[in-house]
Parts: sequence; C-alpha cells; structure tokens
Amino acid sequence: MSSLAVLLIAIPLIAAFVSILSKKVAPYLLLIASLINVILLFYFVPDGIVVIGGYDLPYGINLFVDTFSRTGLGVVNVLFLVIVLLNIVEFKKYSSVLLVALAGLNGLLLTGDLFNLFVFLEISGIAAYLITTSNHKPLATFRYLIIGAVGSSLYLFGLIIFYGMFGTLNLMDMVSFIQANNVDPSALVLPAMLMFIGLGVEAKLLPFNSWVKGVLKDSNTLSGPMIAAVYAATISFVFGRIINNLLTLAFVGNLLIVVLVLLAVGIFIAEAMAFASTKVREILLYSSIAQASIVILLFVNGIVLWAVYLIIANALSKTVMFLVINKATKDHGDDESDSLQGVFSKNILVGITFSVATLSVMGLPLFMGFVVKLNYLTELAVGAQWALLAVILISSIIEGIYFVRMLIKLWYPEKNEVTVKFDLGFKVVFVAIALILLALGTYTAPLNTLDNSIDTIAEVIDNG
Repeated sequence: MSSLAVLLIAIPLIAAFVSILSKKVAPYLLLIASLINVILLFYFVPDGIVVIGGYDLPYGINLFVDTFSRTGLGVVNVLFLVIVLLNIVEFKKYSSVLLVALAGLNGLLLTGDLFNLFVFLEISGIAAYLITTSNHKPLATFRYLIIGAVGSSLYLFGLIIFYGMFGTLNLMDMVSFIQANNVDPSALVLPAMLMFIGLGVEAKLLPFNSWVKGVLKDSNTLSGPMIAAVYAATISFVFGRIINNLLTLAFVGNLLIVVLVLLAVGIFIAEAMAFASTKVREILLYSSIAQASIVILLFVNGIVLWAVYLIIANALSKTVMFLVINKATKDHGDDESDSLQGVFSKNILVGITFSVATLSVMGLPLFMGFVVKLNYLTELAVGAQWALLAVILISSIIEGIYFVRMLIKLWYPEKNEVTVKFDLGFKVVFVAIALILLALGTYTAPLNTLDNSIDTIAEVIDNG
C-alpha cells in the first residue's frame, strides 16, 4: 500500500534538522510542515498498514492508519497548526522544537510497534520539556523531566517483560499470540501495570501526575494549550489503543477493580482540588486531570467510541480555555479569579466562546459535551457500573459549582474593570471552535458517521 503515512513523521523531522541551520527560516518551515501534514492527512494518506525497514511483519517497523488513529491525527494536527499560527510571532525561537514535537506526536499515533512507541514517547517528551521552558519556571520543567523519565522507564520495563514473554514487540502480533494461546491474565499483571503507570504519568492520572501543576499553573498561550490539549489528546489516543487491545487482557478480576478504583478516586480528588482553588489556571488544570481519568476509565470499560468523542470535546474546549485565560493573565499579570473579575464585560465575544467551551466540559445541553456525557453515562448504566456512575455524577455536580462560580467572576465586574486585548486571529479560532461544539451538540450526524466506522480499530488487530 501507499507509504505516504511515513511523511507525517518524516516531513516535520527533516524540517527540524534544516531549521537548525537558520533561525530566520525555522518559523516558515514550521508553518509549511504543519500545513502540509494536515493536507496529507485529509487528502492523500490512505488507511492500512505501512511496513518500513525492509522486514516483513512482525519484525519490520510498522505504522497503521485506521479510523481510530486517523481521528487522533486529525485532532492533533489541526489543533497543533492552530496553536502554532497564533503563537508563531511571539514564540518563533521554539520553531525547531515544535517541529520535533509534531514528528513525535504523529509517531505515537501511527506506530504499531511497542518499542517505537517508547522512542516516540521520548522524542515528544523531550520536545515537551523544551516547550515548557517558555514558562520561565526551570524548577517545574526539571520536575517534569524527572517524573517523565521515570514514567517512560516504567513503560520500558513493562515492554521488556512483555518481549521476554512473547518474543515480539509488534502490538498486533503480541495480542494475537495472547488470544490464540489463552495466556493466563495473571501472568500479564506486572508488565501491564508498569505500562499503565508509565503512560499514566503523561496522561495526567492521579497519583502519577505531580508534574502537571508546576507546568500548567504558569503556562502561556503556547505551552498551555499545547500540553493541556494537543499532548493530552495524543497520549489519550495512545493509551486507548494500548488499553483496548493489550492491557484489558490483564485487567480482569481484582486487578480490574484496583484500576477502576484508582481512576474513580482520581476523578473525585481532581474535581475537589479544582473546587478548592481560586486561581483560574489551577481550576482548568485540575479539571483536565479529572477529564483525563474519565477518558481512561471509559477505555478500560470498553466504551471506545465515547472515549474518543470525549477526547475531541476536551481538546477543543481546553484549547479555547487555556488560550483565553493565559492571554488574560499575560496582559493582567494575575490569574486569581478576583483579579480577573469582569474580564469578559469588555470582551463579550471572547466571553461567549469561553462560556461555550466551559459549558461543553460541564456536559450541559446544546453542546458536544452533553451528547458525549449522556451517551457514556448511558453505557455505564447499561453495564450496571453503578458505583462509577455515582462517582461521575457527584463529580459533575462539584464541577458545575466551581465552573459556574468561575464564569460569574469572569463576567461581572465589581470596581476596577479588567482590560485585555485579544487579536483577531484568537477571536476567529475561539468562534470556530465554539461553533463546532455547538454544531456537534445539536446536529449529531457527523458523530453517527464515525460511530459506523470506529470499529476498524479491532479490524486492524484481527486482520492485520
């Protein structure tokens, strides 16, 4: 089949090397590579498996494009391009780093080899550490680097154990062998948990996410949406792929209960921490932690479709929310909700789009988040997961309280009105995303179309 999927990794990687030779050319290379990737993905890259390296499967390096990975690639590449366009002038010195990040993120979404997944995890991780240096908080970046290194090491240890057991690193081959030979799930517990914890660090799951607060509470219009939306969406899709095909073979019996309890507690604690905070960026980052836990919870329960929709809804909403608040914080110098009180009174359009994104995260009617939440709660009810259902409903009440409280603060001034100027480019992006959230909350035909084809995630494994 066509090997054009390789270009999604190769183009930004080659551009990154070329950009090192000229800082003036680097921003243009970043824009061109990002745009070409979007065009390639939507118009030229076909579904299927690409084997590279001169060796047949399962020994050759392979990439696979199916509905699941294509959806992830679409979300990540489009949002990446949008964030780059909005920040290219102010953060042009990070152009080479961003090109490496794009190559690593696309590699994570495409690879069908567990070791290459580790390699791309390291590449994208290094880029993320460098992106967070734009916060000018070196201690937080260093902490992120150390915790990220521990997480990737745990993933690698789990991978080594799996390789020692089955003699292959190919995801499809490993899953097929386990299923064909009815391998005892208890034999998979140790490597499965090591990989779960390792990926859980990057996915912001409690208690493996102590790096998140230091990075996002001082983020800017580049690092905030890039880490909270683009990186978060990527690792969620990768986590979903691994869980849905490999880790669920080990997550049975008592281990499944432990994982579900861990995720449920993470949701509740994150929402409680958001409720207790008065800083807007902290509220957003704790909310992101809770949403990440819900996504992984859905994958563990086999609710793949609505987990995918939740990733998309969260990525869109958090892009708007972090861009708005980080721009307001930069202009005003403080993200305390009292200090930003009334910021939307002179920015009505921005306030409306921010409110739409917030209401979507809350899962209120007319917005995409409502459709997603209604359906995954229904799936949990059908599966008689009453405890998990109760945790999410209670957490949703807490979430609703702190988000409504935050919106009231941001809309209604008391004494001194806060003045923040948003450029036209920002406003266009905010309006476009708000309209998407509204459209997918009232017209669900696009969601139904994806519903009919998302099962190809299993077909690649079964027929690959």
